[in-house]
Amino acid sequence: MKAYYKRQQGHAALLFTMIVPVLFGIFALATDGVRALQSKARLGDAAEVAILTIAAKNADNSDADFSGSGSRVNRDIATRVISNYFYNQDSILPQYLKISKLACDDIPECREGLKKGRNRFYEYRIEAKTKLNTWFPGNESIVGFGDSFTVGHAAKARKYVNQTVDVVFASDFTGSMKGQWNGRKKIDALKTVMESIIVEIEKFDLLTDGKNAVGIVPFNFVTADRYGRKFTNHIYNVDKTISQLWQEGRPVVESDVSFYDIPLTNNYNYVISQFKAFTPSGKTSSYEGVIRGAQMLKKGKNPRRLLIVLSDGHDSYTYKLRHEALNNKGYCKLIKRGLSTDKNEQGERYSAKLAVIGFDYDINKNKELARCVGIDNVYKAENEQEILDKILELISEEIGHLK
Repeated sequence: MKAYYKRQQGHAALLFTMIVPVLFGIFALATDGVRALQSKARLGDAAEVAILTIAAKNADNSDADFSGSGSRVNRDIATRVISNYFYNQDSILPQYLKISKLACDDIPECREGLKKGRNRFYEYRIEAKTKLNTWFPGNESIVGFGDSFTVGHAAKARKYVNQTVDVVFASDFTGSMKGQWNGRKKIDALKTVMESIIVEIEKFDLLTDGKNAVGIVPFNFVTADRYGRKFTNHIYNVDKTISQLWQEGRPVVESDVSFYDIPLTNNYNYVISQFKAFTPSGKTSSYEGVIRGAQMLKKGKNPRRLLIVLSDGHDSYTYKLRHEALNNKGYCKLIKRGLSTDKNEQGERYSAKLAVIGFDYDINKNKELARCVGIDNVYKAENEQEILDKILELISEEIGHLK
């Protein structure tokens, strides 16, 4: 009988020896499997935070590395956010990090929604994968996940239009705008884009509680009011100009122009018809458009204020020096502060943003516009559609919310 039990003990020991690796393999698979699921959920949370941050930043998203990669700024944001969720554990796979920003026209749901009176929106998307080392890689004897495993996730955010805004376009009407760009004159491209954007802003009126308003300040080295009077907003010297930023400029008589200010209005047909009749001429002084545009915007009643400079950025030499002197005095900071002061009649506090959309614009040859609005607020467009998209993005940023 004792011999029988000894034989059984031997069998049990043999079975235990055979089963232990299997049990350990199951334990390893379960442990790393649960960890993979947790990592996937954590990556999902990180992706959502990253895309919300990117949407709020609203930086340019031109591909930096490969098709669909997104811009360097947005990739850096995503990488930092995801790394914080996988501190000292992760290896983000850059070839699988993709960031896109879609306009309403690129989203079937948005296009169909517009037909039903719903709000326009922009959609930001992110795809990411991260590689993590396993705790139990396994070997020839014990099953496992290998040395590492990869998890992926995607997320998206939408920015909707739901508030009113005053938008003033400081539009370049200088001689350089007669030059060619993508097979047509720059000024013709500008007029086409302006008509499209006015149509879109008119649609926004149907989606917001109040009335949006649009104003246009054409400029060369002067600006002009609708009565034909011409002004230079640089008054004698820099200090004098700074002290009188919000006052009407100095009258000039030696200039003859074929354009004039279109004050803030929601009579969109009037804006389009007048703008189409303007013709460009003369030298370029972009600060004239900035100062006069700010003065016009100051008279607006909507809580959001947006000044967009549309230009090829070719300031003439003398005016570059004046612009540099104005920037050294911080004139654009003073403008933004002045536009963001006080509240409107409804008790809503004003907020303002300045931006530049350049076409055929070499920022290295004229840095003063970028110094004025801030480098993050300069957008270079390669074609008319990009100009339109950039303007719509800026408007959506000013009057949008995230979902």
